[in-house]
Amino acid sequence: MRWLSDFSMLFAFSASGPNFQENAVLALIGGFVSLLLAIVSALIAFFTARANFKREVQRIREQIDYQKKVERGEQLTALKQKYLAPLRYHAHILALRCEELNTKLASPEEQRVRNWFKQIKDHVTHDQRHPDFAIWACYEGVFSVSTIYYTSCYFQCARDLMAHVPFREIVPSFSVDLEKQLARVGQTFVWDNGEIGIWAPLQEVIGDTFTTAPGARMSYADMCRDQDTGDGFRRAPYVRPLDFYWQQMKSHNAAEIGAALNELVQFIDEHSPQTGQKVEPLLDKAS
Repeated sequence: MRWLSDFSMLFAFSASGPNFQENAVLALIGGFVSLLLAIVSALIAFFTARANFKREVQRIREQIDYQKKVERGEQLTALKQKYLAPLRYHAHILALRCEELNTKLASPEEQRVRNWFKQIKDHVTHDQRHPDFAIWACYEGVFSVSTIYYTSCYFQCARDLMAHVPFREIVPSFSVDLEKQLARVGQTFVWDNGEIGIWAPLQEVIGDTFTTAPGARMSYADMCRDQDTGDGFRRAPYVRPLDFYWQQMKSHNAAEIGAALNELVQFIDEHSPQTGQKVEPLLDKAS
């Protein structure tokens, strides 16, 4: 087996030669480079995945914020329609009536106007019943009867808002300022340290009486039926307001109430929470 021995000697000599060492170094360098590339690839994959995760989290947060904006806008729209729209309408229409009263009570027809309210009171208290009250209330007496109706509707709207404070949680600063405006209007119906006017508790009673269902007010015809009925408890809330317009209100009182109501309308127009901002839908940032 001499040839095997010679082969082994030749292999040993070749292994100890320079080519083997170079190959070994190259193999080590290649392995190190491969390891380094693997580490770099792993790091790139890690940071890419983390960046993608952050973008996804941010996208989800933006979608949640967008949904909250949409829901808040829908909530504000519903609340404004339910509470502010009727309040503004009845405050405005009562302010216009106060302007008319201011003019009429400062004119030669003052006593004629006061007598209209006196006729309603006499009918309500049964001191002198009007023979055809239903027709009179929609004809000659419509100015005085509708004045009581506008006043009562305003008290109902104010009471509804003060009782439920619907904007307190969603826009608290607006809610506080609105309550101050309502309180100011309510105070203009009372003067001389509360001796004259429609007292605050009676404003509350009238507002409650006019609330026929959640978000609903008594109709003009139903108010006339209350004033015409034999039920004293249904007629009673109207007696003081009738005295107020018949005997107590002067021209300057009507002007003061009208001014406070106009301030309320202006406040609603300028400061009510906005729901019309354009909210752009989010793009799918993961795509």
